[in-house]
Amino acid sequence: MKKTYDTIIIGGGPAGCSAALHLAFHERSVLVIDRGTSPMNFHTNTIMNFAAGPTYLEGRTLLRQMQGLAKSAGAQFKEGNVVEIGGDYPEFFVRTAKSYRTSDTDTYRAKTLVIATGTARKHPKVGGRWRKWLPVANVGNGAFYCPDCEAPLTKGKDVLVVNAGTVGSALHVANSISRFARNIRILMTEDAYIPFEEQDLSRLDSAPYEYTTGIIKEINFPIPGRVQSVTLEDGRKLRTEVFFVAFVAEPRSEIVRELGIDVDARGNIITDHRGKTNVEGVWAAGDVRPITQQIATAVGTGNYAALMINQVLGNEMEHEREFDHPECRSPLFTG
Repeated sequence: MKKTYDTIIIGGGPAGCSAALHLAFHERSVLVIDRGTSPMNFHTNTIMNFAAGPTYLEGRTLLRQMQGLAKSAGAQFKEGNVVEIGGDYPEFFVRTAKSYRTSDTDTYRAKTLVIATGTARKHPKVGGRWRKWLPVANVGNGAFYCPDCEAPLTKGKDVLVVNAGTVGSALHVANSISRFARNIRILMTEDAYIPFEEQDLSRLDSAPYEYTTGIIKEINFPIPGRVQSVTLEDGRKLRTEVFFVAFVAEPRSEIVRELGIDVDARGNIITDHRGKTNVEGVWAAGDVRPITQQIATAVGTGNYAALMINQVLGNEMEHEREFDHPECRSPLFTG
């Protein structure tokens, strides 16, 4: 008989690791299935707003540390691409299939689930292909994505905001880093995911930033954070010290919709304040929820989901409603 885990966590980023650590510490059987494609797996920029020791860490080092701690507590990790989720509480199944990064093909069973699949970033296109941008994405403090996380790293720098989304997203990035950057220019890519005709480009005319439009032919970053450039199809070369991407993010929630889980208009999974979805036995954590996308926030939601799962699993003497936290006993929070 194949093992039934107490919890399967889909996604091994900060939220998934946090949930795994808490549950494993409480001696719950936990399996984390991770495809290894989240930005943190490749992130070599400095993480300066998450307290994780005596020094600042790059993203991928921090992630490995988090995964290592969860493993040391007893959580199991599997490299796998989840293609199907089914069943009902307390008998869920999760099926994996081969992907370009994974080879696992198996079916796993669990009493409860945590969906920590994060978001998919829509990168700028280079020569018409977004994968050509990946070598510079989050590499060596030369290309940033999150103003809330990384704006201070642009201090004193010449920044090129490379837009892959909308006028609004480009201006949001530019405004957010304006306290730090020495100079800001905006490149509105003509092959962005939101066509120009659907946007109000006149907003850029009244903004205090120089801007241009074009299609990126190639990127060069011989010295990340100091010497970088993009060459456009018309031959122009835009030199800068730092790229800051105004990107489009899509929640990775398609797979869980098969369970009937509610999502909002953007595709973020809707939960109560504890991370519980509308489907019994299923919680969500991290950026797949409509939250501010920071590591500390993701870690908190992962821990909260795991805390509640541990209470639900309980034992023969425990019940969620009896052993919930004081804030959850308030008449404001029911269910």
